[in-house]
Amino acid sequence: MKLNRQKFIRGMALGTGSVAMAPLLEQMEAHAAGRSDGFPRRFVFVVKSSGLTPNGIRPEGIEIGNGDTLLDLNLKDHKLHRSMASLEPFKNEMMILEGLSGCNFQGNHSSYYGAMSCHHSPEKPASATIDCLLGKLNPAPFRNYGFSPNGHSIGNNYGPTVQDTAVFPRISAYGQNKPMPYQASAEKAYRQLFGSALSLETGGKKEFALQANLLDFLKDDANRLAKRISSEEREKLDHYLAAFESVRGRNDQLVAMREKIINNAPELTTQYASTVFTDRVSVFFDLASAALITGLTNTISIRADWLSVKYATFGFKNTSVHDIGHQKTTDNGMNREQAREVIRKFQIDQIAKLAEKLKAVPEGDGTMLDNTMIIYFSDTGEAHHSQRKEWPFVVVGGRGQNMKTAGRYLRYPQYGQQGHKTIGNWYNTILQANGGEVMDYFGQTDANLKDLDLRGPLSELAI
Repeated sequence: MKLNRQKFIRGMALGTGSVAMAPLLEQMEAHAAGRSDGFPRRFVFVVKSSGLTPNGIRPEGIEIGNGDTLLDLNLKDHKLHRSMASLEPFKNEMMILEGLSGCNFQGNHSSYYGAMSCHHSPEKPASATIDCLLGKLNPAPFRNYGFSPNGHSIGNNYGPTVQDTAVFPRISAYGQNKPMPYQASAEKAYRQLFGSALSLETGGKKEFALQANLLDFLKDDANRLAKRISSEEREKLDHYLAAFESVRGRNDQLVAMREKIINNAPELTTQYASTVFTDRVSVFFDLASAALITGLTNTISIRADWLSVKYATFGFKNTSVHDIGHQKTTDNGMNREQAREVIRKFQIDQIAKLAEKLKAVPEGDGTMLDNTMIIYFSDTGEAHHSQRKEWPFVVVGGRGQNMKTAGRYLRYPQYGQQGHKTIGNWYNTILQANGGEVMDYFGQTDANLKDLDLRGPLSELAI
């Protein structure tokens, strides 16, 4: 049964929940009206530091030889690398992309804005980055949203300090000299994303009580709505409420821990349930899924870690990500490759959990994951000290975004060989598939590749 959305939205009194529910209801209205743009195209960029090792994401049994030819293989014929085991259920909905380069935008341990703008701009952005361009093409209440889980830092070049909230990690930009801020505080992110609906005031017990009351109110409304909307839309509304429940549940845990925190922590904070970095990363992935499901934003960038981070959860109490890039062994006895794999697996596991949540939400003839592309890569190519001649990507979801990414392992010829392509070609592909400007080149071109045709998108991915 189809519902007249405009009459429905005008007629239903949703009280304080109306602001947060509006994006979801607008999508449902568009779907019922039969509009092709009923479902937004969403993007999640997950950016790690210290390189993404090709051997750590390449499926078993794939030999690249001397790398001078294009490899285009079906992932169903290969078992994923052990660090990517959590993505096995999504093997038909993902792509592993290798062989691209980005040599023009280098920096010390990072390409900074260049990783997503393809411009050499380590200090100040020279142009808009791919995530911000996509945010403009896919508008939502929050055009873009960036998460950078805070932690102890050895300097501004490496990451935000515990006291920071809005930070500028030099990754994303709206345009020249217009850097995009990332939110380093889970509590502040919660307020920014959901505060308008929750009427948050000063925090503490009153804040959490308001959240509980709102959720109860929305549940009552959901029961009334269920009688007037289709089963598909009712299921999506259930997922919306579940997302709120998840966020509120985490904060309820903080209330229970309040006295313990006061007695044991150097200062009281309601921002985190744990001071462990991996817990904070998980918090932001939870917030990301809730924000996407509710329709508050369609484009999210997550800074998965940076060089000064110490993954104490895995025994690296005195060894930072930067140290792992230089030392042969860590403080818990792992060698460099083992340590990098542990970190990579943790990050990929968070992506798999996000993909699972999105796949559980029906949307049209498919799920939210069909309209959401999760892109995992490093800000510095394939290694801790990279020349950017190899820049791997892992892509999950996005089957409904006019690109042939589903179930593919795609490796382009190595740097300088005929048929070689760059990350500029890849970003050009994403933009053009999503209604962006048709251009010959995205960002700066590589003078060392002047004899190669690097214009336009990747033809192998075009529909």
